[in-house]
Amino acid sequence: MGIILLILLQNIVFGSYIAFRLYQAFFSKYNMWLVIIIFLILSSTFLIARVLVRTFGLHVPNSIVFATHLILAFTNYLFMYLIATDIIRLIFKLFNAPFLSHTVQLSIVLLLTLITTIYGYINSHDTKITEYNITLKKDLKENFKIAAFSDLHIGADMSHKRLGKEVSIINNLKPDIIFIIGDIIDHNIEDLTQAHLDELKKLNAPLGVYAVMGNHDYYSADAAAIKNLLAQADINMLIDNVTYISEKGFYIIGRDSLRHTNDDGSKRQNIQALYEKVEDKTKPVIILDHVPKGIEDGKKINADIQISGHTHDGQTFPLNLLVRKISYLAHGMFLDDGFYYIVSSGIGLWGPPVRIGTNAEIIFINVYGRNTNP
Repeated sequence: MGIILLILLQNIVFGSYIAFRLYQAFFSKYNMWLVIIIFLILSSTFLIARVLVRTFGLHVPNSIVFATHLILAFTNYLFMYLIATDIIRLIFKLFNAPFLSHTVQLSIVLLLTLITTIYGYINSHDTKITEYNITLKKDLKENFKIAAFSDLHIGADMSHKRLGKEVSIINNLKPDIIFIIGDIIDHNIEDLTQAHLDELKKLNAPLGVYAVMGNHDYYSADAAAIKNLLAQADINMLIDNVTYISEKGFYIIGRDSLRHTNDDGSKRQNIQALYEKVEDKTKPVIILDHVPKGIEDGKKINADIQISGHTHDGQTFPLNLLVRKISYLAHGMFLDDGFYYIVSSGIGLWGPPVRIGTNAEIIFINVYGRNTNP
């Protein structure tokens, strides 16, 4: 809700500014307030669609939802280019130097915004493979390979056709085991169609496919409903649960998701209680936890790897700079005394369907034991 209110405030302030500048450049023969109101309504369609779905339970076609996401991305970058060129205009004015007319300036700004939005959309669909080599501080029966991904956000942008392409990329890596690190659905469980489940069922790994809940999954439905659907795709959902992979000799702790970034964790089991379910404490432990809150929990139980998502690495400039500033780790891997802490930027998107300054990614991890290190 906080993010929605922030976007609403942004739309009112930024939208009024953009609308006035558009009025000056192209629509001065019309009523100024009419131009501003029309633009504010158009720039708020993302919020309107969200309210219709979340508050009133109305069905909004994904094509319309996607269009509202594009409008949000376009207006965000329109504002940034406009404010930048208006600062340049002000500098020229201070020196009594001529500058571009409002019409020419806005035409350039609109073109730059269009190019940026198109690039961001194309880049958001260009999934990269991020590979890590990890040597554990404990013994393994055999080395193994992990493919992990987070934040599919199945909905307006993640069609079953795109999901099928991502599944093919993952299968081509030939992993031994696959992890899905939450936010499988964006905001409506009905978006997880049979076609999506058919694609997910094609995920192929001899040790199986394991998933954990994300905060958006809880926005979509209760855990039991999502778990039952994913079971149709042979995906094992771990919700505050532990499983042992006997073939390789390691444990997986699948944590229930925090409901939002600032959740106090009271709705899920603490890490010590989960670790009590690990029968052989000498074996490696991998934690799957959607929201990355730091390395403390993993270090408490002498875990070996944690894989998280949620951040999207900020998804798009300049938000990515802020997320990297406030996060313990927004993206990448951090090693602390034998504990590997990994955060994925995810595959899918929330809100604006663009990635600027970040990448969609699938994580591929080669895991070696202390005794099997090549």
